[in-house]
Amino acid sequence: MKGRVVHAQHATLIVYDYAPRTIVETHKHTVEQFGVVVKGSLAMVVAGEQRILMVGDTFRIPAGTAHGARVFEEPTQVVQVFAPPRTDLPRPSTDGPTIKT
Repeated sequence: MKGRVVHAQHATLIVYDYAPRTIVETHKHTVEQFGVVVKGSLAMVVAGEQRILMVGDTFRIPAGTAHGARVFEEPTQVVQVFAPPRTDLPRPSTDGPTIKT
């Protein structure tokens, strides 16, 4: 997966591009996370509960909550916001803010 990152004073925004059939293993963040699917579809599991998310669907993941995802058969794009800002991601360089996560 690839992500384009924007860091702000009170939040981090990431536009993630997922290849078909990408698996995002279960993990946690110390910050709240929410977002919207803008292209494609995926199954997201949050705290053991699965939801199928399609274009326009939104989600919220409280800080410290285990979550993971499985992308279906088409490329999928998800815009995600983390608040407070994530400090575990590199700051963008002057030649472009694209990161691989």
